[in-house]
Amino acid sequence: MNSELLQTFLKIVEYRQISQAADSLYITQAAVSNRLHRMESLLGVKLINRVKGNNTISLTSYGTRLVPIARQWIQLSNQVDSLKEIGDYHVLTVATSLDINTAILSEIAPLALQDDSLLRLNIQTTDDLNIYNLIDNDLVDIGFSFIESTRHKIETRKIGQERLVLVTKPTSNYPDFVGTAMLSRYDELMIPYSDNYRKWHMLCWEDKIPPFVRLDTSLAVPQYLVNDRNWALIPESMARFFIKHGQPLRILHLMEKPPLLPLIAVSRPQRINAPESKKLAVKIQSELFKIQQDNNFI
Repeated sequence: MNSELLQTFLKIVEYRQISQAADSLYITQAAVSNRLHRMESLLGVKLINRVKGNNTISLTSYGTRLVPIARQWIQLSNQVDSLKEIGDYHVLTVATSLDINTAILSEIAPLALQDDSLLRLNIQTTDDLNIYNLIDNDLVDIGFSFIESTRHKIETRKIGQERLVLVTKPTSNYPDFVGTAMLSRYDELMIPYSDNYRKWHMLCWEDKIPPFVRLDTSLAVPQYLVNDRNWALIPESMARFFIKHGQPLRILHLMEKPPLLPLIAVSRPQRINAPESKKLAVKIQSELFKIQQDNNFI
């Protein structure tokens, strides 16, 4: 039996008038009458009594007996539809930095969603310290960070590493190969990625000198490259992202190589090996490996 026919029948029962049943369903009276006739034909019985000149209808004995059956049928049909909607989805909650989400996760997560039609992602962008706090409080399944921190009951796993590349405006007069002595701290867009990076940075530039701009993400770097002397060290994946999306940048070769940024998967031990978390981490690892093998970019 078609649920649409049963719903129409129940509306007729509710309003006791064909016209009002039609209005509630946003269809014509003729359509309601047609559905009622189809039901009676399918069942082989008369369901309502109509009196000429009287708009109000009454139920036959068959119609009265059908009412609880129709209501139960509709209820069961709705429950079946709910099961279809809920499905056996795997909801994976991910915490990550804005840079990692922008340049790495946004490239890989759509592929993971295509591979697994039941996967659902809940992605939260936040700072590296809060990624660990969210994991610690069991509020997310897995996190991705450039910082490795030791905490009780938290497992970290290095799944890749990022090169830092030197970028300037396309109109800058810097030579293609640059030493740190040629770069002024006053012109720098500084992003303090990690303790290891900051230690290397202090060996190259006087830390007491204020940078041109201090940022907590490299996503805003192109907007802050306001003159030809400005420069920044950003993850290679971010440089690729900017160029791919039409942001004008010039890539220079820094002779003193900065330390590589480790990409760390962070989770509780029982979750880091969960199928969905593991698949996503492996995809990220594979993508970073491809980037590292491409020597034509820098």
